[in-house]
Amino acid sequence: MLNDVENTEVDPEEADPEEVDSGHGETDNLETLGEGASESEKTEKKRGRPPIARKPVVKPPSAENKVVRLLEKNPLGMTLPEMAGGPRQLKRIKTLRPILAEAIRLGLIMPVSQRAGHTVYKLVKRS
Repeated sequence: MLNDVENTEVDPEEADPEEVDSGHGETDNLETLGEGASESEKTEKKRGRPPIARKPVVKPPSAENKVVRLLEKNPLGMTLPEMAGGPRQLKRIKTLRPILAEAIRLGLIMPVSQRAGHTVYKLVKRS
């Protein structure tokens, strides 16, 4: 009885050349696989709206820098731990330190004094 099931396969020479076995027990036409599909069928498969072309937003340098944004809110100046949210916020302090150094190099911020052993930074006044 098992031999009858094995002999039901079709020889490749006798198979219809327009049909291809997908390996899942179903036969698909070559057109549905995309090889012989026309251009109109390919455009119909795309869904959704095309992407909108937008101009890149140009931000002023102060909006890019987190440290500058924090200091704009506080005119008295802030220390690095104050910017990070407390002296125990070591991870935030480590991430803010290079941002602060970049702002100092650009001349946006300057160290003014010390408070509780930490340097106080203020915004440079722009006229």
